[in-house]
Amino acid sequence: MKSTGVASLVVIGVGNPMRRDDGVGAAAIALLEQAEFGRNSDAVELVLLDGEPTRLIEAWRGRRRAIVIDATRAGVDAGAIHRVDVAVEPLPDWTTTGSSHSAGIAEAVALAKALDSLPDELVVFGIEPADLSMGEGLSPAVEAALPALVELVIDEARA
Repeated sequence: MKSTGVASLVVIGVGNPMRRDDGVGAAAIALLEQAEFGRNSDAVELVLLDGEPTRLIEAWRGRRRAIVIDATRAGVDAGAIHRVDVAVEPLPDWTTTGSSHSAGIAEAVALAKALDSLPDELVVFGIEPADLSMGEGLSPAVEAALPALVELVIDEARA
């Protein structure tokens, strides 16, 4: 079979690092890069996005698998990690209200379903934010949970 040149797995960090905990997606991607996750592999690509639905769809187009990381508000303790396998369960309401971008993962999934543009596997990892105000740096609770989140993403990618 001829290679398409597109990695079969994309890991997408979503958010805005200038909105404190909304930068958790970028922080997770940075840790994955530091761990050399996916380095020298044509099978994995790491991507940073702002959460705009059409950019999300474009990032996972043609991929077999996608993992998305974002700040998500479910009303639980800051730093709590959520996991949703989109093929198995619907996205909860937290995916529409958790970060500083007004449209995002839930809208991208709905549009991709309508366009038949979802990857075969799509897993969303959300982390409960403590602070979405303007400024750099993660809150202590999100910073403390970040290594566990990255390990879950690595485990998911290897599954």
